[in-house]
Amino acid sequence: MLFSSIPFIILFLPVTLLLYYICPFIKGRNIILLLASLLFYAWGEPRFVLIMLCSIVANYGIGLLIGNAGFADSKRKISLVLGVITNLSVLFLFKYLGFFTEILNSLISVFHLSGSELAIHRFILPLGISFYTFQSMSYLIDVYRKPEMVQRNILDLGLFISFFPQLIAGPIVRYHDICEQIKKRNHSLDMFAQGIERFIVGLAKKVLLANTLAEVVDGILKLPPNDIPSGYLILVVVAAQLQLYYDFSGYSDMAIGLGRMFGFKIMENFDYPLIATNSVDFWRRWHISLQTWFRDYLYIPLGGSRKGPARQIINTLVVFTLVGLWHGASYNFVFFGFAVGLALILEKPFAAGINRLLSGKNQAVFALKTILALCINSFIRFSLFMFFRLDMHNCLAFYSNLYSFGRKVPVPTDVLLLTDTRFYIMLVCALAFTFPWWRKLKIPNNTLTVSIKYIVLLGLFVLSFGTLTSDAYNPFIYFRF
Repeated sequence: MLFSSIPFIILFLPVTLLLYYICPFIKGRNIILLLASLLFYAWGEPRFVLIMLCSIVANYGIGLLIGNAGFADSKRKISLVLGVITNLSVLFLFKYLGFFTEILNSLISVFHLSGSELAIHRFILPLGISFYTFQSMSYLIDVYRKPEMVQRNILDLGLFISFFPQLIAGPIVRYHDICEQIKKRNHSLDMFAQGIERFIVGLAKKVLLANTLAEVVDGILKLPPNDIPSGYLILVVVAAQLQLYYDFSGYSDMAIGLGRMFGFKIMENFDYPLIATNSVDFWRRWHISLQTWFRDYLYIPLGGSRKGPARQIINTLVVFTLVGLWHGASYNFVFFGFAVGLALILEKPFAAGINRLLSGKNQAVFALKTILALCINSFIRFSLFMFFRLDMHNCLAFYSNLYSFGRKVPVPTDVLLLTDTRFYIMLVCALAFTFPWWRKLKIPNNTLTVSIKYIVLLGLFVLSFGTLTSDAYNPFIYFRF
């Protein structure tokens, strides 16, 4: 079930909210949310609920071992390793087994070990498994660091792992950020109203912007790249990046809004990443919950930047290669992650070279350096994110045609039909809202402006809901991850 779906908006959410607020006790409310979360997860693939329940039981039991104050530290560490291996093994089985079997078969072929190829087994990927696996591991690691945080109520731990607003696509919630909210949280009309506002904004970003861009991008990418003029290929690169941003950030906004409706404060996941002028700043703003998870639970434990430049380079490449692999089990995601890590490593000396080349302290030189840095980093990011949409072979074919500026190719009729007026309007809106320009407006907080705000929100909701009822095209790219 998608947040941006009719059944969720008119049935699942209202019923869940009604049952939740009828119940006067926090424990009862937690049970209602747990049952609603399991139902939400079971809506599309009921059989995968068993995997979810097994994950809850396994992590509950291992968590008790790790949090046992009577255990020696060595036993607690062994329990932690066992828990991490258990979680990663399930993720590997469903998500990575087929890919790694392909790699082994390639090695067998290279070394001419004929007749020894392994059978490739591919399982249907349970929705959200990458997200709730990382949340489960965060629980075990947090309990190892602070044994007093161990959760002795299996229902509350089940709610943490399966909480439906962030179950399918995050943000990845860490246990230490939400454990107290499970026990006790505040509810207010103001917080509930903020949740509704955030949900509507996310819904509009997903339905009006991301879906419109996705329809054009998907339609053009189905055509052979050598049949499309370079100008339209550039348009696809830009639209694909914007679609991914609004698709995922819109879903994160809806998740954060839903959390507030139920009294939870979930961490932000995006902070206008497309305005970043360098790669470090971009990855601080993009998918914040994933980047901080890898930083706190892998990069820093590996030594971070504390053990010299060589170790920092290795740590950066390892972490971002795994970030790429987290997104998908294929060569293009591994290349994506490695390339991002390489860009982060090379960026600092490259920026120093630009500063030496354009030395000077006046405003014009500073503006030129800023614009140049923004253009270069935007070009690298937009190019790399095409690996989210195409495999290695098709991506290389796409870019070989993109850079063939001398080609004279007539615009296919299909492309002209896709890139209609509505698409260009949504593209301009998508570009405009990548910048938080409204923060600089001095808008008075009075009855008139509040009324206008709610009229706009109501209009966005009606338009989004109307689009959902009339248009079946409603993909969500992060379902694959």
